[in-house]
Parts: sequence; structure tokens; C-alpha cells
Amino acid sequence: MKSVYFTTLSAIALALSLTACSSGLPKEDDPGPAPARDLSNEAGEAGELFTKARESLNKGQYDTAVLEYESLEASYPFGEHAAQARLDVAYAYYQQSELDNAIATLDRYLKLYPQSEQADYAHYLKGLVNFSRGKSLFESLVPRKLDQLDQAWLRASLADFDTLERKYPESTFVEDAASRKLQIIDHMARHELNTAKYYFTRSAMVAVINRVNSMLEQFPDSSVNPEGLVLLARAHRALGNEKSADAASELLRERYPDFTRI
Repeated sequence: MKSVYFTTLSAIALALSLTACSSGLPKEDDPGPAPARDLSNEAGEAGELFTKARESLNKGQYDTAVLEYESLEASYPFGEHAAQARLDVAYAYYQQSELDNAIATLDRYLKLYPQSEQADYAHYLKGLVNFSRGKSLFESLVPRKLDQLDQAWLRASLADFDTLERKYPESTFVEDAASRKLQIIDHMARHELNTAKYYFTRSAMVAVINRVNSMLEQFPDSSVNPEGLVLLARAHRALGNEKSADAASELLRERYPDFTRI
């Protein structure tokens, strides 16, 4: 029995160590370093430091890159090299899942360079970072269920992508941000629906009705809304509110004619 136990622990430890040695980001979640005018060929020490740091970044040597960029910022705190360095450091932190550091770096960048041509990238990367918040140590082994986690970071990610769309509608990142927003909205709505289902099992029908109505109001285009209307009709029927139950059923048939579970 002990051998099985220690074998299992060893397997988990190996999996975690392999995860720690890689970026751990799916390809679709890796935006790459911020696009910018190439600064690596500029003459002088600042250009040399930048070239060295960017090479480390491109090789995936993120700890080294952060130290080299910090050295660049300390020696040349002003100008394009320092601005690019701050964005690259945020990207390196994101790759290493140092999400709090990434957010702090991006917030500092946006405060220092609010009119930057790369501000759209900063907002987009913030959205990706917040989307990644809440990851557990075992995420690579056990897929997460976003609708069962704390929703605060999802709301923050949604706000970041909203800011990107509002301020930079022509940005190349807007299309992906819009797609991610739909995912986030569905996950947040699913969270509300799961909470309502829990109340239903506790026979707290008024709480069910309030939760589902709130979900329908906040997320009118969510893919889980048909299930919410089903639950709403059942909760009203449990309370003897036949007219309200019929109204929910009729709304379900009107909006989602292909949905038959009722």
C-alpha cells in the first residue's frame, strides 16, 4: 500500500515540476510580447541591454529576462526602451503565472503611459491575466470549472476587455476579446444558475426565483438562460404561482423554440 501511495505522490510531483518548467499557457492564451517598433538595433548601451533582455524573453528564460529588463529600467528610466521593458516584464510574469505581479506591472504601465500606442495591448493582457486568476496548483491535472470559482476575477477580466473595446475599437485584439467576453458571460451565468439550483434543492423557492431573474437580467444573451427559465417555471409551480410559471414556460417557447426540456 505504501509503495502505491509514494508512487502516486511521485507522479504528481513530477507532473507539477514539468508544469513549472514550462510556460504552461495554451497557445491561444499566449499573445506574445507587445508589438512595438524594433528597439534592439539602436546604438548605445540601452539598445544593447534591450537586445539581451529580449533574447532571454524569446528563449523563455523569463526570470533572467525580468532581471535584465529591471537593470535596463534602472539605468535608463525614460524613453521607449523603459516603456517597452515594462510591458515585456508584465508578459514574462504572465508566462510564469505570477499574476499579481503582472497586474501590478500593467497598472503601473497604464498610469505612466496612458496615451501609449501599446495601451490596447496592456488592457488586453490585463484581461488575459485576470482570466487566468484563480488557477489551482493542480490545474494541469484536474480541469477547472470556471462557474464554480470566485467570480471576482471573471468580472475584472470582463471589465478589462470592455475597456479595450470602448477605448480602442480598431485594435487587433478586439476580436479575440469579444470572443472571450462571451465565454466569461456564460461562465458567470452558469455560476448564478448553479446557485439557483442549490437553492431549489433546499426548497428555497423565493431565492431561486430571485437568482434566476437576476441572471436573466444581467446576462440576457447567455446560453444557459433556457435552463434558467425551466428552473424559474418549476420554482413558481412549487409555490403555486401557476400564472408566473406559465409565463416563464411561454417565454421559453418564444425565445428558445428548439429547447424542449420543460
